Amino acid sequence: MSKSKYAGSLDRLIEQGICTPSDIQQARVEAEKLESPEQTAKIRQAERLMGAIGDSNRIKILLLLSKREMCVCELESALGMTQPTASHHLGILELAGLVERRKRGRWVFYKALDSVTLELLRKLVA
Repeated sequence: MSKSKYAGSLDRLIEQGICTPSDIQQARVEAEKLESPEQTAKIRQAERLMGAIGDSNRIKILLLLSKREMCVCELESALGMTQPTASHHLGILELAGLVERRKRGRWVFYKALDSVTLELLRKLVA
């Protein structure tokens, strides 16, 4: 019996006709494309985005901001958060490009930016 160049589990998949060596090679080629600097940057941005929405408080903030622009104090009151906690979550959302802030005197107002992410969240919690 000839020794295959594939790992044991891949050998079994090929033997059972589930995939072919060309399938494996094609997957490797596609994986190499994901390692380009451009794709790496896009993947890191997606990672930041997913991390930013990976917290229930931040999801609630985004859903509230999808309705209208709000002052930090409104979000604190609505969600029962302290000012430092609300600011922490808003900072993460801002770094991910999901919200934008503007100052008006001493007050800081936030609005949601990413309509695609907001639509996804609305569908997930509907």
